[in-house]
Amino acid sequence: MAAGGRRARLRAELRAEVLAATRLIVVDHGVETLTLTEVARKVGVTPAALYHHFDRGLPDIVSQAADDIVDDLVGELTDAAGRFAADNFAMRMIAPSRVLRSWAIGRRREFCFLFGTPAAAAGDEYAAVATRWVLRLAGVWGPVFVELWAARGYPVTSSHELDPRLLRQMHEYATASGLALPPEAVLVMLNCWRALYGQVTLEAFGHFSPLLGDQEPMFEMLMRDIVSGLGLAEQYEAPARG
Repeated sequence: MAAGGRRARLRAELRAEVLAATRLIVVDHGVETLTLTEVARKVGVTPAALYHHFDRGLPDIVSQAADDIVDDLVGELTDAAGRFAADNFAMRMIAPSRVLRSWAIGRRREFCFLFGTPAAAAGDEYAAVATRWVLRLAGVWGPVFVELWAARGYPVTSSHELDPRLLRQMHEYATASGLALPPEAVLVMLNCWRALYGQVTLEAFGHFSPLLGDQEPMFEMLMRDIVSGLGLAEQYEAPARG
């Protein structure tokens, strides 16, 4: 193997080790313990050496590690949605929502890493990184809303009743995410996401505990409410029981 090829392989191996170490630190100890020094210690190099592979240091490492986690998560969500027929819009929304809830509960520290505010680790990069994650997630649920809108539509608030600033932002979101939806339809989708994210976050961060020990019934009520509001109540399927 040529010298250039060996160097490229070693760089790829070190990158993989660094990102794996970053994820391990987050899982084992939480994002608040994530520092360039700790990452370097885990992989057996100096902090300065990491700059040869990650130009911006820790923010760059955080960004790439987060992308890897999102890749895994989006794969699980997409697989869940793909188990249902194309015209079963409700379950193509609900199935990945259930997976997101289970993932958030089972992997709380990674959930916090993505959906909390690891600003100290990510620095000024966090806003751009978080925006990228949001758009990736839009790629899971967004196409279902687009197909539903084209096939049968769903109730929306008239654009004449909405604040022009809100309409402008909905249009910008649709453009950025590549969703072929009018602004008022995008607003419905984002309101559904806000409800889902709020429910999952409250549970993952333990804000309902210990008052509500079993939050699945509340989650399923939300799922019913969301799909009913979209005119899909008849497609709701209760979770399978083992």
